[in-house]
Amino acid sequence: MKKALLLFFSLCTATFVFSQDCQVDSSLLQSGGLLSPIPYSDQNPQYNLAVACVGSSYTESVTVNVPATFSGFPIDSVGIAASGAIGNLPAGLQYSCEPPNCVFYPGTLGCILMYGTPSAANAAPDTLDLTITATVFTPLIDIPIGFPGQAAPGNHYYLILNEAGNCASNASDLNSPVSSLKSVPNPFSTQTYIEVESRNGGMFQFEVFDLLGQRVYREDIRLVEGSNRFTFEAGDLANGTYFYTVGNREGKTTKMFVVSK
Repeated sequence: MKKALLLFFSLCTATFVFSQDCQVDSSLLQSGGLLSPIPYSDQNPQYNLAVACVGSSYTESVTVNVPATFSGFPIDSVGIAASGAIGNLPAGLQYSCEPPNCVFYPGTLGCILMYGTPSAANAAPDTLDLTITATVFTPLIDIPIGFPGQAAPGNHYYLILNEAGNCASNASDLNSPVSSLKSVPNPFSTQTYIEVESRNGGMFQFEVFDLLGQRVYREDIRLVEGSNRFTFEAGDLANGTYFYTVGNREGKTTKMFVVSK
């Protein structure tokens, strides 16, 4: 299972520019993470792909950091078809790769860019469970694989598609009681201030996840309506990129910070 997850986290996502359009999350080279953004799972119940909207231009980059081995076999490369490899894309969206042949090698970062304008032919609102079909090339055999399902059961790349004129930057923010969330400074070495604008007061959860979706920190916090600020200590967290969330039963807002000691 662990190796399957590592492979799945190889084939996708993005925030350092590799080309003019496809953006790559270069922090994966430092953190050792294999996929950005991370998929939805029970351990990380966040919809991390950008929300799409019928009639509006859409882009989402997925960074690929291929591991050295899969199921005990050394990996030569991992590839997807130049078209048709991503299932359940909304009508009007397509994808391209960097490098353009959609072949990714161990030790390098690749990128998959989903782009286009969802058409009125789509049924919206809808939540689409994207699938990716790939081939793992090894010196002995070529291994076809589908993910997240086959390679990482319980993980999903959910893409929320909204009706025309009803878009949001992040699906986890749609019904969140948190209207604004940021960390200052970011990146940070030892501590950062979490600044929260809350629509109501009460008990909230503050959680931090690594790029594999594992929760590394959790704290119950009390917020007041309006402006709030509290401190987060990096402690023994390794250098790298982390997702952090503030929310309650009504919803969550998710952001990213970087630990750099």
